[in-house]
Amino acid sequence: MTNIHHFQLRPLCQGDLQTVLKWRNSDRVKAFMYTDHTITWEEHCRWYKDIANDPYRKVFILDYKKDRLGLVQFSNIDKGNSRCYWGFYIGEAQAPKGAGTIMAILALDKIFNNVGMRKVCSEIIHTNSVSIRYHEKLGFVPEGRLLNHIRKDDRYFDVIVMALFLDKWKQVRVSLMKKEEKSERNCNRK
Repeated sequence: MTNIHHFQLRPLCQGDLQTVLKWRNSDRVKAFMYTDHTITWEEHCRWYKDIANDPYRKVFILDYKKDRLGLVQFSNIDKGNSRCYWGFYIGEAQAPKGAGTIMAILALDKIFNNVGMRKVCSEIIHTNSVSIRYHEKLGFVPEGRLLNHIRKDDRYFDVIVMALFLDKWKQVRVSLMKKEEKSERNCNRK
């Protein structure tokens, strides 16, 4: 894993839009999204305007040193029930090893500690086994399966519903940080 101190999670800004559109329209990202059509610039700008004015959504960019690497979005932020949904992707194919885990640590810390959520929910297309394993690594547990929920390429796909609770995140975070610190020490010895 790369040094976590070289990463920053910051709010999405207008200057990020061209990069994010490139990522979102890439085959490697859109293959696992609910909608996989090619997004136009106008559509993308409407999305940005919508999220900029939506108190129930927060969108962040992951920077590594000075390079943009990925995006994480929290939506349906429900302060009354202390829960929300999240979605994310590493947009840069050449991102440093461990960038996805670091993005999760920074993002989950932010939503649990700064926003005050107690539960983060996720929906994953059942064929995305990499994302399912990633969520399990972060402490997410399955809560259900939505049958034939998403239509892509004239086929229907199930969606796996998973959730992570604050108390579980506190436990998992400790082990993830120990691994990150060990990796950092190993890198410094080289």
